[in-house]
Amino acid sequence: MIEMLKNLFGKRQEEYVPDPPGRTFNRVLTGRYFGCEDKNADETTIAKAKQEKIDQIHELELLPKFVRFTYKDTKKDETQEEKHPISVHVAFQKEVFAEKWNMIHITEISFTVYHSDFDEFEKMAGVSLTEDFRNLTSTTFNGRDRRKEKRDI
Repeated sequence: MIEMLKNLFGKRQEEYVPDPPGRTFNRVLTGRYFGCEDKNADETTIAKAKQEKIDQIHELELLPKFVRFTYKDTKKDETQEEKHPISVHVAFQKEVFAEKWNMIHITEISFTVYHSDFDEFEKMAGVSLTEDFRNLTSTTFNGRDRRKEKRDI
């Protein structure tokens, strides 16, 4: 009986469990492509969709982070191959360090830009696809380990 009264009226000590350090990842939903997803859309709808993506990038203060080009292989002659980019996948991110809990909060927007829109995208976003982003084109995974040296097991 005394134990029950102690449990009801006694001071409870709550156990302090800190959050482990880590990161949160927030992907801002946009369309998959720079422009409008509807192939039958008129030019004003496409321009509006493009501007909305650029406005989100500026509003959230995202920085250019990664690009991955997709190439079309064409043979120049029998000995040389020439690669022409047909599209690029861009990723803009912002990292905010939260001092409480030692967390990093990452916000990302990513989408694909077709070759015909490269110049327009660079002008609207104020970035250069070749200079401002980290190019991840050559780091594709083909089912093999990409490490240069073997892993110690």
